[in-house]
Amino acid sequence: MRKNIFDRAIELVSPAMALNRYHAKARLEVANKHFEKMVKNQERKYDGASKGRHYSDWFSPEQSVNQEVIAALTTLRNRSRELGRNNPYAINAVRAIRNNVVGTGIIPTAKGAGIGKNQLKQLKEAWNDWAGKTNCDFDDMNTFYGLESIIMKTVVESGECLIRKVRSTSADDIPLRLQILEGDYIDSSKHNGQWQPDNTMLYYGIKFAKDGKRLGYWIFRHHPNEFGAVSDFVPASDMIHVYEVERPGQMRGVPFSCGAMLRLKDLDDYEFTERIRSKVAAAFAVFITDDATSENKPGDGVDDLEKVEPGMIKHLKPGQGISVAQPPMTQGFSEFVKSNLRGISAGFGTSYETLTNDYSNVNFSSGRMGWLEFNRNVEHLQWNLLIPRFCDKVYPWFVEACQLKGIIPFGAKVKVTWTPPRREMIDPLKEIQAIKEQLRAGLCSWQDVVRMFGYIPEELTEELKQDAEMWDNLELKPTIDARFDPNRPPDQEPQDVSSEKPE
Repeated sequence: MRKNIFDRAIELVSPAMALNRYHAKARLEVANKHFEKMVKNQERKYDGASKGRHYSDWFSPEQSVNQEVIAALTTLRNRSRELGRNNPYAINAVRAIRNNVVGTGIIPTAKGAGIGKNQLKQLKEAWNDWAGKTNCDFDDMNTFYGLESIIMKTVVESGECLIRKVRSTSADDIPLRLQILEGDYIDSSKHNGQWQPDNTMLYYGIKFAKDGKRLGYWIFRHHPNEFGAVSDFVPASDMIHVYEVERPGQMRGVPFSCGAMLRLKDLDDYEFTERIRSKVAAAFAVFITDDATSENKPGDGVDDLEKVEPGMIKHLKPGQGISVAQPPMTQGFSEFVKSNLRGISAGFGTSYETLTNDYSNVNFSSGRMGWLEFNRNVEHLQWNLLIPRFCDKVYPWFVEACQLKGIIPFGAKVKVTWTPPRREMIDPLKEIQAIKEQLRAGLCSWQDVVRMFGYIPEELTEELKQDAEMWDNLELKPTIDARFDPNRPPDQEPQDVSSEKPE
């Protein structure tokens, strides 16, 4: 430890203060050495944080999730849509996710508190009339379950989807319609990026309160690329914003193809060049060359060989020769394509077989493993995205509309559960037998199994009861009725052991 002029001056004025100063400096020097040693050890532990020459081109900016999304959202969205129009793998990936998550529709089951059975029945009938017809759609084009399909497709392809509540003016219908909008409708020019005197902030078209709660959206009246760019403020109570949250605090959604977008484009270009190569090879181009030393003029006889026919024998003039175009052969085309498609399927969260419809190398075990893993992704999108972010928020709008219509009284509390479509089995005989064993072991309930098959337990029990009454009235005993199944083991009478005497 070296002394400077300031240290020597303190020694002359106050030796005790100088001693304390030297003691503190010595401890600080030891701490600095320990910190430098710890940093070196830390760099050796985490190879991913290495900053050598080999990783100098690794660009990893330190940005918030919203800075990253806002800067790239328009480009990602446009490229994803272009792939969804022209790339067959992207088209099938979006279709597969939509069909497996929504299928024929995610169906609600309402349970009321404070309302009678007749009113609850009227509520269910009103839902069937509203959701089962196009009255629920602002554009009068789709049923509610069709809207679920469009919303899921839009989220996968464009990253996000907006649903706006529109109050219907028709006296005959439920006074509620749903307007489906793409993320383009958010007016991102409404932005100040800082808190205002009223404790609100506009962040690229979304208005926030000081506590982080969304107050509303600035929404274009029409698509900004079609009929101008006039926007209106819509309160958050009349809007639903559906997208997958990948990082805490994320305000906008990105397409599902982000991680596979470059692979899709490069693979598309590679397959295009391979098709052109095959097309050139199939053309069988013939080139005729003339020997400059011959007496024939260049070009003589060319017209005679403009067409090459099978089995043709042609005598050439002296000095002429023929060469056939032989395009270069590409080795490993199939393996290269499959390798890229596996990466693309991983990016979308689907199995390779689901993405490509290639089941040539699949057996029961491998097919079931891929199907189960894809099921987990489907269930995640159902129960962590579409149901809580859209279905659970739309149903209170419907209940409010029914109250305004007089179907149920104001203040009635209605709870709803949702039943996704059934997941098809790979081997129904084996899997149903396994489900029976789970039921016997008490590992699941009958109602859980019914929901797994895409049915509503209350409705199924009522239909089973009606079937049993129908067979009894007709005096029929079909084997499809469990009571008349010949393979059912006979009931065993319990033995009376009370009269037995001990030996």
